Amino acid sequence: MIMNIDKIKKLSFIGAFFTLIVISAGAWVRLTDAGLGCPDWPGCYGILGTPDTDEELSRARELYPEANIDIGRAWREMFHRYLAGILGLYVFFISFITFKFAKHVGLFLPISLSVIIVVQSLMGMLTVTELVKPTIVTTHLLLGMITACLLLWNGLRVGAPDDGKISKFNSFIKLCIVALIIQILLGGWTSTNYASLACTDFPKCAQEWWPDKMNFERGFTILGLPNVNYEIHHMEYYAKLAVHFTHRVGALLLTGLFLVLFFYIFLIQKSSSIKKIGLVVLSFFSIQIFLGISNVVLNLPLNIAVLHTVNACILLMSMLILLFYSSREIRRY
Repeated sequence: MIMNIDKIKKLSFIGAFFTLIVISAGAWVRLTDAGLGCPDWPGCYGILGTPDTDEELSRARELYPEANIDIGRAWREMFHRYLAGILGLYVFFISFITFKFAKHVGLFLPISLSVIIVVQSLMGMLTVTELVKPTIVTTHLLLGMITACLLLWNGLRVGAPDDGKISKFNSFIKLCIVALIIQILLGGWTSTNYASLACTDFPKCAQEWWPDKMNFERGFTILGLPNVNYEIHHMEYYAKLAVHFTHRVGALLLTGLFLVLFFYIFLIQKSSSIKKIGLVVLSFFSIQIFLGISNVVLNLPLNIAVLHTVNACILLMSMLILLFYSSREIRRY
């Protein structure tokens, strides 16, 4: 088997796109409370599919007498697992061909991709065995987005002869990326703790600019969480309020940071190609704000909530593209 650079590049981009599909399926599972649609892992009620026949249902009740068997939830969960399994095999393949045929990329990317898929499999198992504990689910979500980003970066890097140049502009883009990742973590924490509708008004939260009685200590307790079913046992309201409000404040701060970025891209630097990429970033950033507000005022409709998750990953990927090409445009000035 011989792979040329263009083919590896294209396959990496296909992998990044497929990862977005897996992320959207995971968001769909989470938002429809299907994360525990199968109480075991990697199978579902002891089989590789879902229990559909009378015999399979009877066996499932014997194995898990306390489980509320919902075929729809089980089907959604297994659909996501199989998609994730296909993605895992695909990522191992990308890692192999990058290592073998694109040696200029180095070892870090292909090894990182393989390691992160193994860790993701572990997170998928822990999501079930730890009863959708928010720390596990949020980590699982972030690692899924990192997988998409690494595949994208692999495709970009395969087609590039060098690592590019570092500038102050690059450093600021990296700062924006770090801030965006923190905001994504806050969003994941908000969603996995069922705090998305802790405030149902906008721009105020609970009819106040700064809500009273917010319980930040409980809202941001990450370690030592009790072993309960988190689809049923949610944190108390004032803890949810603190989480939701923090996510909003994070969005406001991130907007300020990105406005500085857009000011530099469109009014100071001269590269037309960077301006075009900046326009793409601006578009996805604007969409993300619109989707976030829509989640609140429209009472968290499923399609918008899923898009809000997926678009966050697309925004992060667009920032990586900006970082990649800015490091190569800088030598023209």
